[in-house]
Amino acid sequence: MAIMVIACKKAADPLPIRFFDSTFQDGLDDWTGDFALYKTGQETAVAFSITQDKIPARTDSSAMGLRVEGTNTGESLFWFIKRKITGLDTSLTYKVAYRINLSTSYPDTVGASGQITYIKAGASGEEPKKVLESNFYNVNIKKGDIGKSGTQMLLLGDVGNGLDSIAYRSIVRDNANLAVEVKPNAAGEIWLCVGTETKYKGKILLFFDRIYAAVSEKREY
Repeated sequence: MAIMVIACKKAADPLPIRFFDSTFQDGLDDWTGDFALYKTGQETAVAFSITQDKIPARTDSSAMGLRVEGTNTGESLFWFIKRKITGLDTSLTYKVAYRINLSTSYPDTVGASGQITYIKAGASGEEPKKVLESNFYNVNIKKGDIGKSGTQMLLLGDVGNGLDSIAYRSIVRDNANLAVEVKPNAAGEIWLCVGTETKYKGKILLFFDRIYAAVSEKREY
């Protein structure tokens, strides 16, 4: 992961900004993953995995990405990837904005899998984890209802490929117009989190080409 810090000449600007850029050419870049919104005993059927793999349908056959997949066996499934960021000021609030490049094969027609599978991204002071509640695994962060933003994760859009057929295509999703706000924990840490939530009954397989996150100090004007 490339990390850059940019200072600002104007005190009123919400800087410095730390940029975190993962392209997954050399591995997982410290991203790990998990899944939630399923009943106990469904782990094998969900078959969640996160690996580095070649991106399909690329002219450059050596292009690598982060392959994440899981199968929805119930009403919905939420799988997520996360990465810890350290060295932040515990007295400050930070704003996190994402630009995510991914490859998807899911059609973009009304009611199709691409339009009922959503990308969310956000940040939290606590590590995102699944939690067991009455034989059902939920998640400990406020991600919002399916298809909606929460306070710790924002809806970036769906995973539709812009076509009416199954074919891999690169798309971009971002939250440049509305950054998520996060307070570091006592150790000066936050967790970046990107997730996919779906009502589609079947496998959801995506290839992340790049995850670019900008973490800036929030300033009061």
